[in-house]
Formats: sequence, C-alpha cells, structure tokens
Amino acid sequence: MILITGAGGKTGRTLVKALSKTESVCVFVHREEHISVLKSLGADKVIVGDMHDESAIQTAMQGARSVYHICPNMSPDEVEIGKLVIAEAQKVGVEHFVYHSVLHPQTEKMNHHWQKMRVEEMIFESGLRFTILQPAPYMQNLLAGWKSIAEGGVLRVPYSINSKFSFVDLEDLAEAAIIVLVQPDHINATYELVGTPPLSHVEVAEIFSRVLKRAVRAEKEEIKDWRLRSKGISEYAVEDLSRMFEYYDEWGLSGNPNVLRWLLHREAASLETFVERTLKERNAVH
Repeated sequence: MILITGAGGKTGRTLVKALSKTESVCVFVHREEHISVLKSLGADKVIVGDMHDESAIQTAMQGARSVYHICPNMSPDEVEIGKLVIAEAQKVGVEHFVYHSVLHPQTEKMNHHWQKMRVEEMIFESGLRFTILQPAPYMQNLLAGWKSIAEGGVLRVPYSINSKFSFVDLEDLAEAAIIVLVQPDHINATYELVGTPPLSHVEVAEIFSRVLKRAVRAEKEEIKDWRLRSKGISEYAVEDLSRMFEYYDEWGLSGNPNVLRWLLHREAASLETFVERTLKERNAVH
C-alpha cells in the first residue's frame, strides 16, 4: 500500500485519482469531509487525523510500503511535521519515502521554500530510501482567476507581469509521481518537475488570448491591495505569500523542462494545451 499524507488538497486528489488505477492507496487527511471525495477518487483507506499527532501518523503508516508526503500548504509547522513523519517512517520501516517539495527550495527569502529545504536536509540524514520532487508552480493555480480572465479579459497578479515563470500541469506531476513510486530506479534522486520554458505573465495572457479568442491582458496588482482582499487564510500565510510575491516581483521562478520530459518519455503539457483542455472541460459542463 502507498500512503499519501495531506491528501485533501488538489495535489493529493490528483495523485489519488491517478495512482489508485494501479496501486492500493491509503490517504491521511485532516477533515472528515474529505472522506467521501477521496473514496470516490479511488482511495482504499482514508484515515482522519492531525499531522502533529505522532500516534495518528503511526496508525496511518501501518502496512505502507511507500509514503508520499505532502505537508499542508503554507504551514508554519512544515519542519516539525516533516520531522514527525520521517521519524514514523523510520520506525515502521517504510521502503520508499517521497517528499513533495518545491522548485528552488534554496531561496531563503521565501520562507515556505526554505522550510522545505530543511525537511529535505532531514530526509538526507534519515537513512530512508527517498525521492524528492520539486514541482514548478501549477498551471491549475492560474484558474483561480478564470472568471476575470475569461469574462473580464484581465490576468491579474501581485508581482511584475514581466517576471519569468515556469509552470507544470498537475496531471503531469501525478504521472511523474507514479513513475517514481512504482519503478525501482529513482532512489536517492531529487527531480525538478518543470513543464514549460520561462514565461512572463504578458506571454501567459497572450496564450489565453489565442485559446479563448478574446483579448486578455496581464495586469499587476499591488501587494497592499492583494492583502486587503486576502480572506480565509491565516496571517502567517498572508505574510509568507507577501514575501513570495516580493521575490517573484524581482526574480520570478524559472526552471528547465528536461527532467520531466525524461521521466515521462514525452513532452510535458504546454500551457496552451492546458488552457485548451480547461476550456473544453468547462464548456462540457455548461
């Protein structure tokens, strides 16, 4: 059995849907409302608990051959949780520990990236057979602004529209995750998972324009204005995201698609292909 921790979010759900087609999957989630959704996606077993609870993690790991660890997004306790999960994996003798990290965790100015680097360091020193995946920003993250893009013709981001970013399709990430989980030759590897060459949001808006067949322009929103409308997330997350946007404004976040191409034995999905697929899916619903 393969255990996926933190499986309630979009990453975990995509992984469960893809992985459960060929493997027995157990998931560890924080809230009971996730149970029915994850069961419907193919999870054989759903355990509800808190990642700060050593005994709950230990229970979840019973019978797990491999663990795919996803920490809750923007958690102030990423290092503490990582330490607990790694320790329990050591105790039960997990054969393969896969950690869901982030592209360029070395960037100290982005706190959540830096915390993931600390967890990677603990994994190196754990004695566990491991694989670390470092995905670029998801193409799916752009869909939070779909209404503004599709109806208003504006792609709005709280950083420079000229900063360069690489993206990855979450479905490609899930396929790569399955490959490293089920094939034996990815032990002690760290892989950057990048789907596209670097793109500015001006170029991203041009791609939306072509696919949607309407004018879409990129527009910068000031961080102070973003902060005013950021609702439903913790103050810690607001501060971390603000620091991330400040970094993005100056440096962006770019990577190289070669590793993902090698893992998948094909070209990764382009942003244009992703937008076309999304439009087709949304039109099918309506």
